Amino acid sequence: MGFVLKQNAQNTFSPYSRYAIGELAQPTFAHNTAMGGAFVALKQDSTMPNFINVGNPASYALIRLATLELGINTTFSEFKGQTASSFEKTANFAYGALGFPIGRKGGASFGIMPYTYVGSNTANTIEEPGIGEVDYQYQGSGGLNKIYLGYGVMPFNQRLIKFRRKHLQIHDSLKGLSHSKYKLRETFAKLLSDFAIGANGNLIKGNIMNSARVVYPDNSLYYNSFRDRIFSVSDVTANFGLQTGLTIDSVKTSTGKKRALNEKVKFTFGYTFNLSNALNTYYTAMAYNYRVSNGTEFIVDTVYYKVDEPASVTLPFEQGFGIGFKKGEKLNIVADYAITNWQNFQYLDNVSTLKQNHRFAIGAYFVPEKYAVGSGSFFRRVNYRMGANYHTGYVDVNGTLINSYSFSAGLGLPVGVGRLSSMVHLGATYGKMGTTANGLIMENFWRLNIGFTFSDKWFQKYRYD
Repeated sequence: MGFVLKQNAQNTFSPYSRYAIGELAQPTFAHNTAMGGAFVALKQDSTMPNFINVGNPASYALIRLATLELGINTTFSEFKGQTASSFEKTANFAYGALGFPIGRKGGASFGIMPYTYVGSNTANTIEEPGIGEVDYQYQGSGGLNKIYLGYGVMPFNQRLIKFRRKHLQIHDSLKGLSHSKYKLRETFAKLLSDFAIGANGNLIKGNIMNSARVVYPDNSLYYNSFRDRIFSVSDVTANFGLQTGLTIDSVKTSTGKKRALNEKVKFTFGYTFNLSNALNTYYTAMAYNYRVSNGTEFIVDTVYYKVDEPASVTLPFEQGFGIGFKKGEKLNIVADYAITNWQNFQYLDNVSTLKQNHRFAIGAYFVPEKYAVGSGSFFRRVNYRMGANYHTGYVDVNGTLINSYSFSAGLGLPVGVGRLSSMVHLGATYGKMGTTANGLIMENFWRLNIGFTFSDKWFQKYRYD
């Protein structure tokens, strides 16, 4: 397989973006991306600075400060085939979002971010028996954007306090509970107090253009063919999330007495799912046969021509599971596993040849001393992040599943007065997608992410001027 890449600016050059609805944009912000894109069980702090975890809307419940997030990314890609290679770069707006608290139990967020990118220009030459070398050319451009509005709430956040208050007023001999039963109920109260549920409503909007040509070696025997299709999407979908956690603040010693931990340990758990929505679309399509004479195309006959035809695109159902471990205010480790049923994806009237995708991600961040003050405190407040992820892939080309993996690392640099409320995020990701086997294309990419978080108490009324 040979290929040619467009030279004009676009969002992606991936040859695999012509499948399904394009190359999926990262569903995370810069701080998550530097952690390998793990987000399902990531619960942000309720103290400065707040970070918005758009991947799991249940996390909005912990937003206690007005928070603005902005981000951009730049990608450098090297495409390799069996006989050729190319180097391209893109720069994209990554996201813009605002989060804010609602009451004492909830929080909300809204924003805009890319949903998919389309930008391919490939040519595949095949030796057809009795015909000769036939060129198959594919082009694609455009993409979809997502505007979201979400809300998260912790409906039982006072359950543990009420449980302990109730049992403190009763003498142990009158509780009627064994120690094991008491601990079990206390654990349940902890999980319930930390339980959060959330949802995002998403407006998916955009246009995708795809075209294909079949060019024969001899115009006198065979007519070339051209097919072009543009479809427009403007519809809503939704995704949901759950989170909870269990904090351990003391341990038993060898003598049976409790010893308070200097740094509390917390285990977090998360679950997300995206509905398999059918998006209403309109498409314009045409196909014709043509011949070439002296470099000019002459249409021989039109096979079909349709304008603003109604149709639908059915998105795949996706669910993700996450677990996390947090030690004090220094270390947080999270891991994700997600399944996306792409085999149920439906694009216009086409029968899906896509496969089920499995995503694995793990990430961590470390802060030496989050609330350090004085000389040298800046570097003790820096967030150090790293992570990795792997996708089994859902696009099957020539019997080969197009998988991908990447490794990431980044820094969160505190900025502003006191360096508590805001942060600049710098991240770098190296990854690989595809293979050069079976005439396919492999992409090696380096992606740089820059994000900005601004958190503060807004809309306060001051008693004195």
